[in-house]
Amino acid sequence: MLAVAALLALCAGCSRSNSVSEGGAPQAALPPNQLIERLPLGDLAGAAPNLAANHIPNPYAGNAAAITAGKALFSQMNCVSCHAYDATGGMGPDLTDSFWRYGGAPAQVYASIFDGRPKGMPAWGKLLTSEEIWKIVAYLQTLGGTVPASFASRALQGDEPHEVNALNSMKGAQSEDYP
Repeated sequence: MLAVAALLALCAGCSRSNSVSEGGAPQAALPPNQLIERLPLGDLAGAAPNLAANHIPNPYAGNAAAITAGKALFSQMNCVSCHAYDATGGMGPDLTDSFWRYGGAPAQVYASIFDGRPKGMPAWGKLLTSEEIWKIVAYLQTLGGTVPASFASRALQGDEPHEVNALNSMKGAQSEDYP
């Protein structure tokens, strides 16, 4: 009973979202690296899955310097021990294919790195900055397995074999072009 009272007191002290200013006009949109830091990435028990974060584009996508830094971080943080130097997998999953258990959109990949995943993926959110994680995602995006943020809802299907055909059609490829 005391815990319920404390929770109610905590909730009462929370302020409403300030995405709209006091005058009712919307505030300027936050850059993706700040926006994803303000959105809960994990699922809450009993709540609908948070799909808003999945549509956030990578602020470093296509940035050559960021991609180079992301590749270096991929090695420095020992991602290669599970995913291999070419990210084709080993003990960990292949990051160059279209099978993404937890979604292959940039924000979904970010969340996998930040929060970690069951069966061996450590959480790097306390060791890497948001910018460093986005740079790793930018590097992974160059390997061809990730999907555009606009297809995040399709990427939620994850490791299902039928997802390969959907992703191939998005990329304009034939199914035999991908494993």
